[in-house]
Amino acid sequence: MNISNYIESGIIERYLLGLTSPEQEEELLNLRRIYPLLDLEVTAAELRIEDKLMEEGTMPPTILKEAILQRIRPEREWQRHSRTSFNPHEHTNTHHAYLPIEPFWNRRISVSLWWRCAFIAMTVLTMSLAASTWHFYHRADALEDILIKLKVPATNYPAPPAH
Repeated sequence: MNISNYIESGIIERYLLGLTSPEQEEELLNLRRIYPLLDLEVTAAELRIEDKLMEEGTMPPTILKEAILQRIRPEREWQRHSRTSFNPHEHTNTHHAYLPIEPFWNRRISVSLWWRCAFIAMTVLTMSLAASTWHFYHRADALEDILIKLKVPATNYPAPPAH
């Protein structure tokens, strides 16, 4: 098989664009295992297609970006929820209050207020368990020392002073 004719047939570009049949895809994958040159050509074709798309592509209008961002997380909803008072017995409101977190790479992440409270509770619980573990460990160590002293025969200790 002449690989250069196979490459020039355009099968690689059709494969990358998803226009090949399953038999053609299988044939190309088998040939790629045999001829490493095909792997290089696939990579080069990917770059050519990407460059062509970048040259001919147009940027969407900025209004579209704003519209999408408003649909994802409307600022008015956040302001409305942050002004309302918290009523734990009110179950009719299906919206949740979210706290904005802005990491160093300027992306916005929204975390539910309930998840934040759960995280704080878990942290307090973990710290209290660690403190109680430390306390009981030292208490058990002290009791072990007392038991060791009780088991040692009295002959090792000096007699108490007489009155």
